[in-house]
Amino acid sequence: MSDPFRLDGQRALVVGAAGGIGAATCRLLAGLGASVAASDLAAPTALADELGATALSCDVRDRAAVEALVATSAPLDVIVYTAAICPFDDWEAEDWDDAYAAVLGVNLKGALDLARAGLAQMKGRGGRIVLVSSLAGRTGGLIASPHYVASKGGLNALVKWLAQRGARHGVLVNGVAPASVDTPMMTGQPVDVAKIPLGRMARPEEVAGPIAFLAAPASSYMTGVILDVNGGLFAP
Repeated sequence: MSDPFRLDGQRALVVGAAGGIGAATCRLLAGLGASVAASDLAAPTALADELGATALSCDVRDRAAVEALVATSAPLDVIVYTAAICPFDDWEAEDWDDAYAAVLGVNLKGALDLARAGLAQMKGRGGRIVLVSSLAGRTGGLIASPHYVASKGGLNALVKWLAQRGARHGVLVNGVAPASVDTPMMTGQPVDVAKIPLGRMARPEEVAGPIAFLAAPASSYMTGVILDVNGGLFAP
């Protein structure tokens, strides 16, 4: 291989592309030569115009919509799932069950539906699936609520399960688990950066880099891995 970090000729779908990590990932994958399809609840047209990418809309809570998204974007070589919601709420509130269902629907079931459709489409050709988890799924996190923790812990386990089934078809499935990232999701939240050895939150680009690595030929012997991107906060 001439450059194991390039993605020339690859078709990549990024779901959750309007968010900080998702947008940074789209920019990096495009910069590495990939043809990018950027999807979110509302199609990220400005980002797509910037990158010469395709903008698509999809409600990841709707399995049929997710399957249609994959079919529309095919053939795919890379799928990245960054979509997530993280309410900072009270788990003892009377209406908390609704929040729990919403978080699990976006953070976990949406990823599962996307991986199911993506794996079926990649069989026989090979490909890469990268699911973005969180430190919260490893350790309980710093300030996350239990629905978010449960969804990301489930995502970590899903990576392992999918990796075992994708490997026989040449589909590599891995995850990235960042700690607090400087995105709109974290604006105004009481993150104690003094607990992080590097002394700050991550920038979205610092999570996009490991995602791009897992999408590239350089990681061709890696599957079932969760890469920790947390500034030294946690080492398994």
